[in-house]
Amino acid sequence: MTYVDPQAPPPERVVHVRREGGATGWFVAGAVAIVAVVAIAFMLTVGARTPSDDQIAQAQDQGRAAAVAENAQTGAAQATIVAQQAARDASAAADSARRSTENTAANAAQAAHDAAARAASSRDDTLAPSADPNVQAPPAQQSQPVN
Repeated sequence: MTYVDPQAPPPERVVHVRREGGATGWFVAGAVAIVAVVAIAFMLTVGARTPSDDQIAQAQDQGRAAAVAENAQTGAAQATIVAQQAARDASAAADSARRSTENTAANAAQAAHDAAARAASSRDDTLAPSADPNVQAPPAQQSQPVN
């Protein structure tokens, strides 16, 4: 048997209130199902369409034309690169030829200057040109009597 003191305050009661979700979940599930059915119907109708032979041929022709244009652009770009390299090479060759010509001209001018200086210093009014110590006279030839 249980004894309850009538003078004591009554014990606390904890009440849990539960609320049902209502129909919101069902409405969301229904909307998702309708969207799925519409999507499946759309895929079946669009997927069933196959392109005609004319459409396939036209697409192939467009692809070929695009490939030709792309190849032409690539070839033009490569030709431009080759032409630029050839221009650089020609410019370098021209610079090299110019430097070589300038060096040859400078050497020729120096040689002419040196020759003029030697000619001026070797010219002496007292000496005959054959008496120049820098010029050696050819050896004398003896004449032989004819019989």
